[in-house]
Formats: sequence, C-alpha cells, structure tokens
Amino acid sequence: MVSSHLICKYLLDLVYPNRCPICGAFIKWDELLCESCKSSLPFHEKQLCEKCGKDKCLDHDTLHFDSIHTLMEYEDICIKAIHKLKDDRQLNFAEYSAKLLGKMLRENGVAQQADIITAVPMHRSKRRRRGYDQAQKLAHFTAAELGVKENYRLLGRTKDTAEQHTLTAAERKTHAEEIYFSLPDHADIKGKNILLFDDVYTTGSTLNVCSGLLKEMGAKNVFCAAIATTLLDEKHKE
Repeated sequence: MVSSHLICKYLLDLVYPNRCPICGAFIKWDELLCESCKSSLPFHEKQLCEKCGKDKCLDHDTLHFDSIHTLMEYEDICIKAIHKLKDDRQLNFAEYSAKLLGKMLRENGVAQQADIITAVPMHRSKRRRRGYDQAQKLAHFTAAELGVKENYRLLGRTKDTAEQHTLTAAERKTHAEEIYFSLPDHADIKGKNILLFDDVYTTGSTLNVCSGLLKEMGAKNVFCAAIATTLLDEKHKE
C-alpha cells in the first residue's frame, strides 16, 4: 500500500516541482537529493570513537551519553545542506539523513535497544518563527524508519538565546547548562533506553547536558544521533 506521505509528495510535486534541497536542481517527485549532491557529501572515511563519536577522544568520564552516531563531517556541502534545512524549510535533507541514520542504527544494534526517540528541544518562539524544529523532524523521520515510539515532551528549553555556532566551546557548555531542563511529569522513562537526536554534534555540550537530565529522570542508557559532527583535528580545534 502506498503511504499517505508519498501520495502527498506526489500531489505537491504537481504544483511545486521537487528540487534538490542543496543545489536547487529539479529532481523526481520521490527523490530527496540529486545524485551530484549525494556524491559530494562528506561521509565519514575514518573510524570514530564509539563512545564520544570523535576522531580524537573527549574525556569519557565527563560524558552522560552512552554512545553517539553521526553520518558525516560538518564541512563544505554538509554545512550548506544543514543551513538550508534550518532556514529554508528544506526537509528533504532531514528525510534523506534519517534513512541513512536508521540503517546505521539498525546495523550497530542501537535501534533494537531503543525504547523512546526524542530530540534536543528548540525554544517555542524560535520554532514559531521557523515553523518547525529541525532536530525533531530528523528524529521523527528516523522513528518512522525504525518503528520506535516518539516523545518530545521529556525536555524543555528556558529561553531563546544565541545560535550555538556563534559561541565558543566554553560558552556552549555554560549556555547548555543554563537553558535546558527536564519535564518528568510527562513520561516515566525509568529503566528505558532513550535515543536522543540533534542536527549537528560539535563540542557535545548540548547533547551531554540533555543526556544527563534524561539519566536523572531514570533513563538506563542514552544513545545520541546527529547528521554531522566536527572532528578534533587541527582545522576544527577551538
């Protein structure tokens, strides 16, 4: 049976022809990216740490999450794609990334352990301006791929502040500690394994704080996932 999602995409294409979310080229109604942009994405070529998700390990003793999984490096065309996802309502890239993340999480066994999927929360005022939360969209598409229950009322955010990419590593840590909080009245997650999504993994401050809050609420394990990460070689040191 053809899903309602595909039917909607087909009908929408009759009015607004489908385009690659990165370069803008026309593509078939059921495609997500053009072949040229797919081949240009900076997928990981080196082995990353299974715990901290970096090429040069972070201090594992400070990490609240149990593992983190990403697809590519946050550079070049990937940066453009994620900016388009955030600013131009180009959800094709989130759906494309979710399909690949779903495959990865099944292959490494994380999907089979996950009880609940959630996402780092966006402040409601920013979500109102943008029209959606890109991390939540990524999580939603991946949940559909994996058939895992979703709950986006586990964590909250106190205020709409500076974009993360404008902050230093130290500022990101303080920023995350100040603005995220748990919503324990909305779910009992004691003993549950949580799969937590964000769009980009940089210093890890946001995902680490949110993972710590979920652990305080009783989560057994917190596995994180994101489209892209910065690596800790010379060109990415802060």
